[in-house]
Amino acid sequence: MTVPARVRVVVTGAGGKTGRAVLAAVRARGAAATGVVRTPDHAARLPEGVDAVVGDQRDAALLARALEGADAVHLIAPNMSPDDVAMAEAAVAACAVAGVRRAVLHSVVHPQLTAMPHHADKARAEEVLLASAVAWTLLQPNAYVQNLLGDPGSLRAGRLAVPYDVDARSALVDLADVAEVASRCLLDGLGVHATFELSGPAEVSARDVAAAAATALGRGVTAERLDPEEWVAGAAPAGPAGEERRRRLLAMVRHYDRHGSPGDATVLRALLGREPTAMPAVVARVLAGPEGGREGRSGSVEGQRPEGAGGVDPT
Repeated sequence: MTVPARVRVVVTGAGGKTGRAVLAAVRARGAAATGVVRTPDHAARLPEGVDAVVGDQRDAALLARALEGADAVHLIAPNMSPDDVAMAEAAVAACAVAGVRRAVLHSVVHPQLTAMPHHADKARAEEVLLASAVAWTLLQPNAYVQNLLGDPGSLRAGRLAVPYDVDARSALVDLADVAEVASRCLLDGLGVHATFELSGPAEVSARDVAAAAATALGRGVTAERLDPEEWVAGAAPAGPAGEERRRRLLAMVRHYDRHGSPGDATVLRALLGREPTAMPAVVARVLAGPEGGREGRSGSVEGQRPEGAGGVDPT
């Protein structure tokens, strides 16, 4: 269902694959959209027809200018950022200045997991929204299927490498399903003062994803476990900020190695009004898609980065 073109949605952290997917879903409904991004390079990645604001999400004044005249905002913090709370506080302050009442926070599945600092930070950001005057919705997506499909070249070469047990099971969710729910929250008022866990319809492993890729490609694909210490050492720049990122990444892969990321699709199924997209269908769609099978510039499978939503490379 389309909405009047005068409806405008702002998405922060819009340069990652989650932000781009939400923007595309909103634009597909006919709404105007603005993406807040960190750099001009990120602005160049935004979907066609989306306005860009370049700046720091911690800057409440910049966010207030971006939100002027908007109807709703979708809040996404950068991956592994230690500033989730500061960004949520800036967004709430900006909403008050700009008169925006509707805010959707892109959180993560199981934010109460203090063993993973980036999850615990999402819980604290949720609390900022809960204590605010905005009409909030909290989305808690599991890791995306797309997180394991970032480098079609590696898959076509027969390798899917992850820095945790290849048999650890997670309720991987289709990013497109998450974006569809987000668009309904932003444009239809779905879930005001609600918290939605968004997990896929089955708990699957990296080995299962490799098998689905093999079927889609018509050739063998093997799941391999990278050494997590070595992977983390190469996954962040030098310096204090890089060290903090490495600490968070290592905590995440150690948790995944032991526990995976379980979840249940009951909520997502009810919100979509249909069965959530199964992992093999997502794999086949992504590998058959544009840009040589790359969907959403996810990053390398071998150099996966946790992007937004509760797993390796989830924004």
